[in-house]
Amino acid sequence: MFVGPRMKRDLVTVTPGATLEEAARLLTAHRIHHLPVVEEGSRLVGIVSDTNLRNATLDGMFGGADSGDSGRPVTVGGIMTRELVTLSPGDTLDDAMLVFSQQRIGALPVVEGGRLVGIVTKADILSALLATLDIGGLGVRIEVVLRRDVREVTRLVAALADQDVEVRSLVLALHGSDGYAAFIRVATIDVASVRDRLRQKGFAVGELSDFYNP
Repeated sequence: MFVGPRMKRDLVTVTPGATLEEAARLLTAHRIHHLPVVEEGSRLVGIVSDTNLRNATLDGMFGGADSGDSGRPVTVGGIMTRELVTLSPGDTLDDAMLVFSQQRIGALPVVEGGRLVGIVTKADILSALLATLDIGGLGVRIEVVLRRDVREVTRLVAALADQDVEVRSLVLALHGSDGYAAFIRVATIDVASVRDRLRQKGFAVGELSDFYNP
């Protein structure tokens, strides 16, 4: 999954000379939390968030740096974040998730050829994961622990095919040092039968009791 198809392209931006009041109005009117700051049309020079605005207001109230008669910064250029982490449309959502997990930020500008082309937020990443896992659709998740052997994955897929059950998603993750955990979402109301048949074929199918220690 790439950033390009998931990023927002219809952007609301400001220039460094925009007032803080103007930025606040834009954030409120568009129900967003971040405004890319651009010059010369689309050259990215910073980003301003609702947190930046709140901090600037508090600094002014409690004697922050004087940038004008009001005793606080009066333009976006005075409070925007200038040292930016950016993505390109060809980066993956995995790249975005890694950055979000390492940095205390809520949005990443997407740049191509030095120009701003989009923005991706944590909410966009969550939406992509929900769509991939089909969590909003009909189905029940089953967890199967496999030996760390791709042939076991093939055997599991064949066992599901034998049951003629619709698989909505299948995610494979490492489990310990020598195993896989297969998270399967199946569209059925008789999930107990699916679990039982998988066990009959020798698969270790997890139950809540396996993970709960009273």
